[in-house]
Formats: sequence, C-alpha cells, structure tokens
Amino acid sequence: MDEARVMGMLRITIAETPTEQKWTVEGRLVHPWISELKSIWTRTKTARRERKCVVDLNGVTFIDKNGEKVLAQLSKQGAELIATGCYTRHVVHNIEKKKIASSAVRKGERHE
Repeated sequence: MDEARVMGMLRITIAETPTEQKWTVEGRLVHPWISELKSIWTRTKTARRERKCVVDLNGVTFIDKNGEKVLAQLSKQGAELIATGCYTRHVVHNIEKKKIASSAVRKGERHE
C-alpha cells in the first residue's frame, strides 16, 4: 500500500513492499510539519514490524534543527536515512556521527 501526505511545504510518500517500508520526504523539514512526520512515524510503527525502513531525503531542500532531531530519533529507531545532495548528505553524516558517538558513550568507549 502506498500512501502520500502533503502538508504545506512537506510531502511524505510511503511505499510498502514485503521486506521494506520506503519513505520519500520532499520539501522543507521545518515546524509545523515536523510534528506531522513524527505522528506518521508513530502511527506506522506496527505496519513496519521487522521490515527495513528507508527514509529517502533526496527531495528535501531544508532541515531545521528540530527536523535534524526528529531524523536522529528515526535513525535511532532503525530508519536508514538516504541522501545524495550535498546539504542533506551533510545533515545525515552529522546525525550518524552523533549516533555512533552516543553508542560508544553507552558502551563506555571513547571516540575522538
């Protein structure tokens, strides 16, 4: 089942296969649409089950600090963030770097 939600300057399309739930996010990931992204993520949790979840950010043109925090939460909950543009790749790289650092801190390791 494919689902598309358009909220002002943000569009979220969810495509489902037996092995994957793919989110395509387009537009600006800023307030007030960040809360809608979080809400959809929560509502689709049971539909994801054990499937891989990929969040394609290639159509995103801007992400504010709160948007980065939400993407970091999605990543911690198992979402694979995909970005090819210079800006979105930079944001995803920083999220992954922080995720690795916090994981190392929980394990008692230090990464410089």
